[in-house]
Amino acid sequence: MGTSIRALLLSQMDSLTPSEQKVAQALLDRYPSLGLGPIANVAKQAEVSDPTVFRFVVRMGFPNYSSFQQALYDEIDTAMNSPLARMDAFHPESGARESHSAIFQRLSRSLATTIDGLDATAFDEAVTLLAKPDIRIFCGGGRYTAPLASLFSFTLAYARPHVQYIEPNINLARFVLADMGPDDVLVIFDFRRYQKDSLRFAQAAHRLGTRILLITDEWTSPISEFAEIVLRIQGRPFAMLQTNVPALALAEALVIGVTNRHPELAKQRMEKIEYLNTGGIEQDTNQRDLPE
Repeated sequence: MGTSIRALLLSQMDSLTPSEQKVAQALLDRYPSLGLGPIANVAKQAEVSDPTVFRFVVRMGFPNYSSFQQALYDEIDTAMNSPLARMDAFHPESGARESHSAIFQRLSRSLATTIDGLDATAFDEAVTLLAKPDIRIFCGGGRYTAPLASLFSFTLAYARPHVQYIEPNINLARFVLADMGPDDVLVIFDFRRYQKDSLRFAQAAHRLGTRILLITDEWTSPISEFAEIVLRIQGRPFAMLQTNVPALALAEALVIGVTNRHPELAKQRMEKIEYLNTGGIEQDTNQRDLPE
C-alpha cells in the first residue's frame, strides 16, 4: 500500500457512516498503537461493536483485521522508523553544524518532556515491584533496545539479587521462558520498531503468569495491552537516530528508586560484589591452602 493508513483514514472520513467515523477517529487519536491491539480494544475506544470495526477495515480495502494490523507494522518499519526517513525529517540543512551547546539543550528538552509526561503512579508501582527481593526479574529488548535492557539489568543486579538479562525471542530463550511463572517479572523495552519476536515472547510470559513491566515510547508498544505496568518515554527523536537519553534516565531512576527502598540490602550486595571483583575469594582460598 503506497498511501499511509493515516492518510487513507483522513481521505475517507467524509464518506464514512457515523459509526465508521467513530472507528476512524479512534484509530487516529491513538495512531498507530490502538490498531496494533485486539479488535475489541478498537471497538471499546470507538464505542461501537466488534463487527463494526471488522466491516470498517474491509471497507478500507483489507480482507480482515489481521491484514490491517500487518499493514500498520509494515508502515512503521518502512516509513516511520527508517533511519533515512528520520534523516529527511530531522537532519539540519546541508552543511549546517550545530554547536555542542545546542545539541545538549535539545537533549535536555527531550529529557524534560519525558519527566513532565511520566506517569508518577506507574513509576512508583514499578519501583515497588522491582524492590521485592525474592522475585526473579528478567530484562530484555529488541534490536534497538537490547543495549538499554542489558545496561538496566547489569545496573539493577548491583542493587538486588535474581536479575537476568535475556533476549526476548521464543526460539532463542525458550528454556528460560519454560521456567518463568507468577513469581517472576519481565521488564521489556520495546520502542518503534515494535518487534514481533518481543511481542510473542511477552505474550507467552504473560500466559504463564509472569508480570510484565513495559518501557516503551510515546506511540506505545502493543505489549501495553496486557502489561501490568507501562512507562512511556515522551522525548521525540530529533536526529537520524533517536536519542537514548530519556530511556537511560528512566532506567537509572528505577534503579535508584529500588536502592532507596532497601539501602542496606543494596549496600551489602555491592560490598559483596566488589569483594568478589577484587579477588577476595581467591585470597581466602589461598590462605586456607597454606600449610601450617
